[in-house]
Amino acid sequence: MRRERIGIMKKYAYYLRQIAPLLQNSWLAAAILLSGIGFFMFCSPFEEHTQNILHIGFFMLNLLSIGILAQYNRNRPLFFVIVIMLAYMLINYFKFAHGVIYYLTPEYINLVFLTAAGMLFFFFLPNRPFFSFDTANFLIVVFAAVFLGEILSSLQIKLDFNAESEYGHGLQIFGLSFLWLVVSIMLFCASIKDDIVDCAIVYAAISTMIGFYFSADSSALVLFFFVAALIVLGCVVRSVIFYVRKDPATGLDNGNTFLKKAAKLPHKYGLGIVCVGDYKHLLQAFRKHEIGDIMKMVGKKILELEPDVKLYRCTPDEFVLIFPNAEKGTSAEKVEKIRSQIGASEFILNRVKRPIKITVTCSVVDKKRSDANVSDVFIRAHRILQRGYKFTQNITLTE
Repeated sequence: MRRERIGIMKKYAYYLRQIAPLLQNSWLAAAILLSGIGFFMFCSPFEEHTQNILHIGFFMLNLLSIGILAQYNRNRPLFFVIVIMLAYMLINYFKFAHGVIYYLTPEYINLVFLTAAGMLFFFFLPNRPFFSFDTANFLIVVFAAVFLGEILSSLQIKLDFNAESEYGHGLQIFGLSFLWLVVSIMLFCASIKDDIVDCAIVYAAISTMIGFYFSADSSALVLFFFVAALIVLGCVVRSVIFYVRKDPATGLDNGNTFLKKAAKLPHKYGLGIVCVGDYKHLLQAFRKHEIGDIMKMVGKKILELEPDVKLYRCTPDEFVLIFPNAEKGTSAEKVEKIRSQIGASEFILNRVKRPIKITVTCSVVDKKRSDANVSDVFIRAHRILQRGYKFTQNITLTE
């Protein structure tokens, strides 16, 4: 009986470890959305000045998100911001132009479909520089979608198979079903990709869907679109802070964090460098995200072998290892163990049928009294690696 309980506990512990990263990346977005729902349930309807504050705040939050993305030259989730801004403005325009029957007009019904399709399309958009031709091209896609909606509406074509059947306060059955489908696909993909931006976009899409559903209520409309904009801004800020400190592919600390933490290192430590062999061949054989997956698996293997090591990914093909309070010579033994175990391991990618073999070349040094800081230690280790790498690989080099 006790063994069975221990087995069940280990099983649930494994499941918790699998979903923990997703919870870590989505807790802020979930908290904002739940706060918005609670605020709506207990405080609506809002007074006019409160709605005006939320209305102005919606645009200010979106403009702030765009400004941060421009500052850091990133375009995710720029187009999600543009889509919800256009949707919010058009909903208000349709309500003003058509009155209480706005949700039965071709313009609004087509807007629901195109907004959902746009959110799904731009959800899979990879991160690109903000100031690039890709941004300009996808802006053309947004304008083309707006133009398509205008053409369909002028022809009285409704992208809904049952548009006369009202369901909710602002959605028909097809529109609600399609939005649910889009959100479900995004949620499934976000749970696999485990990314801050993806998780936040899912919650922002849910808030947008609620905004559409209660669009007849001006308080709900402005509140839930405001919540969506706040979620996006929060994820933009969090992702910028994360990528300043972390390597985006592996989630490990990057070179910036390595230098910042250098002052906290003890007086005695060992420093190792693990260089992935033939990295140029990997660049030619695999896609960028697949190389990221390979490096992530290598990093996990290192931490599995040496849980107490401080691991950093400072360059695309190199890991830096810090062994705090390591006795002289022990760091070399640990690095050699890591090298041999990685060489004996097989790494699996979904697209590749055969296991991938990785070899690494390592160097390791111990801090000397003559070393002024960690940079001097790192330079010594890197010189040893470069000097030996020219002649032989898949070995551990020491002084």
